[in-house]
Amino acid sequence: MANSWYAYLGQGKDPYLNTSYKKVTIDPLCLSGCTICAIYLLGQTSDIPSQMPLSTPKMMEYITNSLVSLSPEPNSGAVKHFVYLKCY
Repeated sequence: MANSWYAYLGQGKDPYLNTSYKKVTIDPLCLSGCTICAIYLLGQTSDIPSQMPLSTPKMMEYITNSLVSLSPEPNSGAVKHFVYLKCY
């Protein structure tokens, strides 16, 4: 199963919509900040991710927690982060 990084297309777009993201072929250098930078999705390979992984309760929780805490999520120990942030 392939996994992919998706860059957030910018402030003012809805971070819960799949059309707000585009696949990137490099790992993001961002980590913490004030807005979404990139998300890591399991089982996704298309240029724009399907809506399904973004609408799962867990990913919605990660995105919401990131925006509130201004830190990557999940934010617990050695677990891989699925949401990265940055400041403009």
